[in-house]
Amino acid sequence: MQLHLGIKSDPVEYRYSYEWLFRLMEQEQITHLQLGTFFELYQLPDAWFTDLRRKAADHGVTITSMFTAHRELGGFFRDDGPGFEAVARKNFERLIDVASLLGAQSVGSNPGAVLRDRMGTKAQGTATYLRNFRELQRRAGDLGIEWLTIEPMSCLAEPPTLPEEMAAYMQAVLPGGAGVARAGYCMDISHGYANAAKEVIHDPLALLRSALAYTSEIHLKNTDALFNSTFGFGPAELAKGIIDVAVVRDLLLAEAGKIPVEQMIGYLEIGGPKLGRDYSDGDLERNLRESFAHLKEHWLTSPGATSPVADRPIEIKSVSKIWIEPSIMCADAGYLADEVRRLEVLGVHALHIDIMDAHFVPNLPLGLGMIEQIRPLTALPFDAHLMVEDPAFFIPLLAKIGVQYVSVHIETMPHADRVLAMIRDHGMQAGLAFNPATPLDALDYLYPRLDFVLIMTVNPGFAGQALVPTALKKIADCRARLDALGVTIPIQVDGNVSFDNIPAMVAAGGDWLIAGTSSLFSTQASRKDNMARALKAADAGLAQRQQVV
Repeated sequence: MQLHLGIKSDPVEYRYSYEWLFRLMEQEQITHLQLGTFFELYQLPDAWFTDLRRKAADHGVTITSMFTAHRELGGFFRDDGPGFEAVARKNFERLIDVASLLGAQSVGSNPGAVLRDRMGTKAQGTATYLRNFRELQRRAGDLGIEWLTIEPMSCLAEPPTLPEEMAAYMQAVLPGGAGVARAGYCMDISHGYANAAKEVIHDPLALLRSALAYTSEIHLKNTDALFNSTFGFGPAELAKGIIDVAVVRDLLLAEAGKIPVEQMIGYLEIGGPKLGRDYSDGDLERNLRESFAHLKEHWLTSPGATSPVADRPIEIKSVSKIWIEPSIMCADAGYLADEVRRLEVLGVHALHIDIMDAHFVPNLPLGLGMIEQIRPLTALPFDAHLMVEDPAFFIPLLAKIGVQYVSVHIETMPHADRVLAMIRDHGMQAGLAFNPATPLDALDYLYPRLDFVLIMTVNPGFAGQALVPTALKKIADCRARLDALGVTIPIQVDGNVSFDNIPAMVAAGGDWLIAGTSSLFSTQASRKDNMARALKAADAGLAQRQQVV
């Protein structure tokens, strides 16, 4: 068995956004998310969930499971009329449909609660829940969901609770198979059972041991001696809690032959607003990081456990010789360090950094200080595009930072030969940039100084512009001119390098593609999918170019 670490989003989203959570998970290298439900989930359109899946993927996060956070299915245990069961059934169906949209492989639920003054209805409610559960195993199976899970609770009014109840539930469901989701338990390691006299009848380890044959996922929580509240694994919480995660880990590994899964994900589930915290709780991030640190040491550290770190870099199959360079100007400037690491994982070839002075072009997106700060974060080459009136001023500064490629605009240089030589003298590769309307004549005299040429296919200064009409001709003319000179150097293309434009740009002679909002940073799909699509488009263009040759 291999153990993995994830997090359940409930009740994080009560206080912080999903984007915040995804960034934290990425920083902590936690890749598995169990999405806790929330009230609006059952009414939101499909597009909201496909977009959430994309946002998660951009941070290397997979939504592997869903789980109810409230009592949305409690209507199965109400005998106030048929309306309650119908609402619970509708919620359960939507929960399964949403899981399919998110790509989750497991859908879990708290079955519901019997009203304390009507405990005599428990058997009827259980039968109603299990009848619907069996029917929905087929719905989930048809949608490709592998597991429907149930969480046993610590209270007799919230079944199943006792070992005999857990066994009875699993005997009443469908066995699973073709077109039928398997049934199992999401066991909470903080759940035990104490009776009304406050006597512990079953401690958490005993309940877990009794359900091993049905356990497919785990909730990782700490608790007090009577299971009254749950919380995380920070130093203060460990002092008051009773859960020894290492003991749970060792039990699972020792009894792996009884457990129906080989890959067991444990989802950290911290305490929620029920502890009296308000929505501005600034301790949440600290609590999560402390809990992750403890769990990485005591849940994952063993011969059978695995690191939560995703494979780096993500391998995207391609035979393309074309470079994809993301334009940092299009990244989220508020989280630039995370963006740089995320782009490196994708397997991009270099980072394209636009440096502007608000004179040559009317923009000023990124300063030298910021470039200096992100330089230690990645081994990727830095490709600086100087859109400035005095490029010579920046060259020694860029060399000191550790930039590998520098392109300068012919339009700004009365002494272009001197500036290009200066770039090489500082140990960097030199490129000459041409605006859309600038003739290529300077190549005839400067090519000995060049390591690459940059063709602007939009007027420089801003992202998201349309391609100028003569852009493709300019690329082809540049390629023909270099060939005539007997020069084999790359042509870099910058401006509206979209999925639709990439094949024609490459076919015309483009080699290094500066990817922005119309391709790699498109919000229509994940970064991983965008990268794969860009490489596929580049391969198509390369094939066209080779046919012409």
